[in-house]
Amino acid sequence: MIITLHAAQRFLERVIGKTEFTSKDLEFAKAYLTKVFQNVVPTSVAKSFALPGFENQFYVVHKHNAIITIIPKERIKN
Repeated sequence: MIITLHAAQRFLERVIGKTEFTSKDLEFAKAYLTKVFQNVVPTSVAKSFALPGFENQFYVVHKHNAIITIIPKERIKN
């Protein structure tokens, strides 16, 4: 899956809790997310699913084989 910089930024902000970060931090976050999602095969064009390792707290939104953003679980509509 493709990891967008926006998703890497949201990972740092929402999951890790950083408010200030460098471009190097974004690169590390993107590399981490790439490794986490290397074996994930999306089953639909656009959907959300639990972030591995943070299943009870965060969801990943993907569209056309790209991770778009990461949102808190309570923002997911049932």
